Amino acid sequence: MSVNAFLRQGFVPFDEGVRDQAGRLTEIAPVLRERVLAAAQAIGRPGHVTLVGIGASLAALAGPAAHLTAHGIPATRVNASEAGPLDRHTTLVALSQSGRSRETVDVMRAAPGRRLAVVNVTDSPMAAAGDCVLTLGHLPDSLASTIGFTASAMAVAMLAETWTDGAPAASWASLGERLDAFRAMTSAQAEQIAEGLTATEVIDLVAPAEQYGAAESGALLLREVTRVPAASFETRQYLHGLMESTRTSTLHIVLDGPDDGQIVRALGSLGRRVVELRTGPPVAHGRRTLVVPIEAHSPLEVPVFVAALLQQVALRAARNRRIDPDEFLFLDTGTKLDDDE
Repeated sequence: MSVNAFLRQGFVPFDEGVRDQAGRLTEIAPVLRERVLAAAQAIGRPGHVTLVGIGASLAALAGPAAHLTAHGIPATRVNASEAGPLDRHTTLVALSQSGRSRETVDVMRAAPGRRLAVVNVTDSPMAAAGDCVLTLGHLPDSLASTIGFTASAMAVAMLAETWTDGAPAASWASLGERLDAFRAMTSAQAEQIAEGLTATEVIDLVAPAEQYGAAESGALLLREVTRVPAASFETRQYLHGLMESTRTSTLHIVLDGPDDGQIVRALGSLGRRVVELRTGPPVAHGRRTLVVPIEAHSPLEVPVFVAALLQQVALRAARNRRIDPDEFLFLDTGTKLDDDE
């Protein structure tokens, strides 16, 4: 079965992945920087980029796609299961931590232009199909991804910066250290959010378009680990009617965006439970709003900080709900390739 090949890469317990993540990011940052520079040089500066992934890997590509486009390199982020034929003039950046995601590998194999595979597992079908490989280095990850997601987000962000600025930002070297301080600073808030999940029927995660990956990855993580239904929404789309289903049993996790706090104020006026993730000054909000400052050095770092917070929430909530975060109900769903495929 395809899941057997996938599981051979090995996994660590979720609590271990959460605990060790910051230190591992500090260790790999300089190594990853050199690998990114080498990959960028091998592929060359693209005229157009198509970034492809699925699941958490797709989420990790949102920030880099926005960064590239904003800095003069048109970029399109595509769900691998929805990808059509690619133009031979586009550079494909395909991300799959396992290197075995069936749909992503299919896109890689069919792409007519330059192909860069971003993987954690180098000995994988997707790595074999790429013209160039950017590897994370087979990092031990948890089944509900911890460092697999954050290191992937860091790697593709570094790549985007290299293409636009000539090299990754120096601040990545201190990310692990700052993430560890952030985790300590938000420990009580993570516990408060986790305790609130006992009365939660659904979680809405809302983020602006350029940070939509933070909401996507957060919803996936909370679904996998806590088994509470969670969904992601883009800020402006949420304002266009989607927030009408709010109820007292909904938890709203909102990253500041182009609504200038309108969502937080509207939900606060109804007494709804809101977690306000702020990269700037907080807005006026209700008595049930919990404000969590996100002190990232750049927009590309924001999804990593959000992931670190929600990993803490998920771990504590799973314990409260007596759920094993390392036990998945559905694994063998045919999404991963066998060795001979």
